Amino acid sequence: MRCFSRFTYLFWLLISGVYLADTVITLSPSQAADATASQRYSITSITDGDSIRSHDIRIRLHGIDAPEMRQMCRDQSGKDYQCGHSAKTYLQDLLRTSSEVMCQHLDTDRYQRKIMRCFAKGIDINAAMVRAGWAVAYRRYSDDYIAEEIAAKQDKKGLWQGHFEFPETWRRNH
Repeated sequence: MRCFSRFTYLFWLLISGVYLADTVITLSPSQAADATASQRYSITSITDGDSIRSHDIRIRLHGIDAPEMRQMCRDQSGKDYQCGHSAKTYLQDLLRTSSEVMCQHLDTDRYQRKIMRCFAKGIDINAAMVRAGWAVAYRRYSDDYIAEEIAAKQDKKGLWQGHFEFPETWRRNH
């Protein structure tokens, strides 16, 4: 059964990869230029698991949602832990060797934060946070990173090791 589920997962991952490749190929030249336009930002602080700062610029990582700093989760043994702090710590560790990130500005939210897809040393840090299980794919705003979330859940990484409330739900309830 486990081999079948992995086979099924790989099959759908391959199919979605073909779909995404087709999407990239069909972008107009101006859309392609906008999508690849990146700017270098120096990291001055890490706010939480999905937000960083570059001096006075607040950057919200696109397509992901990490637990809030006050949010508590339960590990596999049922013990409470500060999952918001764990997510922030993972992002800090991920960026420890990078003083700069390359980011693509995609939007600006209602709090005037720049919504960006960011890379550190060529690694998509948004995807890395979800793949490690310390953030979830933020389906309300994007279909990106769903495959990374499925893999993290299947491997019981990060938040998926025990029980947690989705960050969006936690914010609404608290």
